[in-house]
Amino acid sequence: MKKIKLTFVDEGISAIAVLLEDKAPRTARMIWNLLETPMENDAIHAMFTGRELSFGVPNDRVDESTIFDLPPENQTMFPLPGSLIWNAYRPYQWLGTPRAVYDFGIFYGPESRILLPTGWRPSNHFGDIVENLEEFAACCARCQREGVKKIRIQRV
Repeated sequence: MKKIKLTFVDEGISAIAVLLEDKAPRTARMIWNLLETPMENDAIHAMFTGRELSFGVPNDRVDESTIFDLPPENQTMFPLPGSLIWNAYRPYQWLGTPRAVYDFGIFYGPESRILLPTGWRPSNHFGDIVENLEEFAACCARCQREGVKKIRIQRV
């Protein structure tokens, strides 16, 4: 069982997630490969989907030929607290942004949905937070009023 650790860098708050290799094998493998070295970036609170932090995967970490060939796996439009979701958008597909957008969604609370300005977006559910969700979720929620927070994601 492969696990990853998500850490709020400045706050020192971490959670552990398991990759759903049986339900989303190619997506889980892609995420595991992305984390050959730890990845850090700012996470922002989502505007449209509810209780979610959006962690943008830096474009230089991604092999586009692999990303856009991922099949639909374990898709959902109604993630549960602790769900980790993958989305990739080709250039201009996400609200006219001229570069590709790679989104690692961290859902931390109930009543969330993947309904974007462009419509419903079935998305690959590739992992679940299994340790320290409550404390991690409280820090996620603070992003609504405090703004972006740096998150590190790494293999365990």
